[in-house]
Amino acid sequence: MVNKNRRQFLKDFGTGLLTLSVSPYIIGVNKQAHASSANSFNKHNFFNPSLIGWDDVSPLKESDVSGVLVPEGLKCTLIAKSGEKVHGDHVWHGSPDGASVFPTKDNGWIYVSNSELGGSKGGAGAIKFNQNGQIEDSYSILENSNRNCSGGSTPWGTWLSCEEHDKGIVWETSPFRDDNRFPKKRKILGAFRHEGAAVDPYNNYIYMTHDDMAGFFYRFIPGGEVYTDAFYDKGELQAAKVNKNGSIVWLKVPDPFVKYESIIEQLPEATPFERGEGIAYFDGKIFFTTTNDHRVWLFDPVKNKLSIFYDGKENFGIKNPFSWIKNWREENQDKPLRSPDQITVSNGGYPLVAEDGDNMELCFLDHNGFAKPLVRIEGHWLSEITGPAFSPDGSRLYFSSQRGKSGSRSTGGMTFEITRVL
Repeated sequence: MVNKNRRQFLKDFGTGLLTLSVSPYIIGVNKQAHASSANSFNKHNFFNPSLIGWDDVSPLKESDVSGVLVPEGLKCTLIAKSGEKVHGDHVWHGSPDGASVFPTKDNGWIYVSNSELGGSKGGAGAIKFNQNGQIEDSYSILENSNRNCSGGSTPWGTWLSCEEHDKGIVWETSPFRDDNRFPKKRKILGAFRHEGAAVDPYNNYIYMTHDDMAGFFYRFIPGGEVYTDAFYDKGELQAAKVNKNGSIVWLKVPDPFVKYESIIEQLPEATPFERGEGIAYFDGKIFFTTTNDHRVWLFDPVKNKLSIFYDGKENFGIKNPFSWIKNWREENQDKPLRSPDQITVSNGGYPLVAEDGDNMELCFLDHNGFAKPLVRIEGHWLSEITGPAFSPDGSRLYFSSQRGKSGSRSTGGMTFEITRVL
């Protein structure tokens, strides 16, 4: 529960940032947010003619998979279903959630997906594709963890799998089969309702979101080189205190292990966010979403500046229920992105955001902060869209319906691939 002071602070903070706005949608976004860099981490091939991007946005139509709508020129394939074998004897996990793609030395790639099952039935699974996009292996990379929601890939080639419960931790694991170095618990990254993680490859700082109505925006400063014990053991977890001009003061978390009180209780001066969820790195910037207030944020570490990239809050409050029904029934459902959850970014710097509910869309955001759907799922009313991730060349998009049409956490999950019609 958020006390009155924290609620008022959250209201004042949001109002303070909105005073920076140059339009109702976009704050502080310019060409620098999408400039290319020398580092290729989380980037796709700009010149690939099969690349999926903003230019594909057009009216949606039924695909070859019932209930999945995509634009003309794209097709959808069901590649895995919870409770059923994917390849060999490996059974795809229930509640597929956060995901990422890792390139392989043979020009293939691996799609890694979390399982948000509770009761120590969570974990993460992997599907390996060859260079032609054919499935050639599937296996588990993490087992017996709890409510593995989202996470993030690292520049050194591992997957940070985040548990979403009050004492949730981050597991570091390898996307490759039989990597005996992993999985490992990374408790120094904090015990809280973790959602996602994103790594800045220039300094290996780890940024994280907190799925709580008064959750924080975190960063972890490593204490040594990658693959050394000092990287985590001597590092420091920090939470953001955001000033009204968007600058951030980073506060050290006194007790990341939460021996006596939660991190929220430890740092009452830190800035609360309304359910921090998806997070992604692109070209020196960090994007993250807050589901409850329908926003996508942009953090520039170089300028130490936080701004609102997309503000769906202004378009959500329809007071008249008859207006809401009329809006829902409109054939042209180009409604604003609502309840933004997990996020990835295309090669051109366009965030692709999954809705947690609403009308179940994967929406691109353009450079002016407007949302357009690339994918819509119909008939999966007890589910949510999870795990959006592009193949290394950007020509394939993967995502899941966490509980599918049945709504079952254990057997309803469906994982899809979007490709171009050749």
